[in-house]
Amino acid sequence: MGRVSAADRSQQFVEAAARVIAREGVTAATTRRIAQEADAPLAALHYCFRSKDDLLLEVYHHLSRDYVRQLDPLPAEAGLHEAVSLHMRRIWKRMLASPHEQITTFELLLRGQRITDEKEREAALAVNRQMYDAWISSTASIFDAGARHSGITPATDTTVAARFAVAGIDGISIQHFSDPDEERSWQMIDELIESLQALLRPRDDA
Repeated sequence: MGRVSAADRSQQFVEAAARVIAREGVTAATTRRIAQEADAPLAALHYCFRSKDDLLLEVYHHLSRDYVRQLDPLPAEAGLHEAVSLHMRRIWKRMLASPHEQITTFELLLRGQRITDEKEREAALAVNRQMYDAWISSTASIFDAGARHSGITPATDTTVAARFAVAGIDGISIQHFSDPDEERSWQMIDELIESLQALLRPRDDA
């Protein structure tokens, strides 16, 4: 078997950690359990990451900062109406294909609420804010690019619309996990898309 590069090995551990957290929770995601999930030596994990906290930080980045880069690309000249539809639909397709990522996201976000040490809790909540900031900024930038290509100025600030979009995905995800129904969930995504398109439509666009 060929040698695995440090970068590839690190990514394996990040993805393994996301799967373990989704199935068993953050507390159960020990470095030993993650290494087992990755089918790799524990020593290799400690070579790639100084601590479990460092690994968890990379899981945060995998689910936020790097998330959009891993989605199917949008057409280069997509207008606002098209960009909103394609972006929200590709996010939901990713959610259905890898539901553990969304569950892991919720687990990590709730982790900050469960930490009793004030300093550690504030640090965890700061990372939570960074995670949402990454989602909001990447979504808003997609809406901004679509607006430029359409030659329009949206009626609503794209950052506000991006927060609404992320909140919608979060809410639909929770309902879907509680009572899975793909047809119903897709209908809700379509309604979310229409709401976002209306929210971003210029006020003089009848």
